[in-house]
Amino acid sequence: MLNRRVLTSVVVALAATITTQSFAQHRGTVTPTAGAKAGATQGTFTTYDAIPWKPLNPKQPGLQMFVVWGNPNEGASEIVQKFPTGWDSGWHWHTAAYEGVVVRGKWTHTFKGAAPETGGPGSTYSQPARQVHDDKCEEGAECIIVAYFHGKRDFMPVNMKAQ
Repeated sequence: MLNRRVLTSVVVALAATITTQSFAQHRGTVTPTAGAKAGATQGTFTTYDAIPWKPLNPKQPGLQMFVVWGNPNEGASEIVQKFPTGWDSGWHWHTAAYEGVVVRGKWTHTFKGAAPETGGPGSTYSQPARQVHDDKCEEGAECIIVAYFHGKRDFMPVNMKAQ
């Protein structure tokens, strides 16, 4: 069995690879942060306690996000999302595919027709476009997820009882 240090190194490498590929795929097509704009002489660094959280969805209080780059209302972006403990999205789908990395908490991701899968920090998942799924932040701690959306971020609820 892998020891914890090796496993942590593998998870960090995987997260770095996902992020690096995300940036490489859309280099020059995103809205850069202030420090990444052409001609900038200084990069940016934001500590967790200084993140300017914004509402993720005004219809669901408590959900918050921070845009790392891009504009989730228009196209590809990378965002940090914060969910309260016990929050459940309900069944839904998105127009664009996305990848997620769990940073904090226990996150359950369920594809329609499959068993729920739960993981803690370092867990990753890939969500194809238009595939119905459900997400939940398990009880015990808020969840922080880093998500890379390949296109506009939207949320299309599905009434599973009607199907």
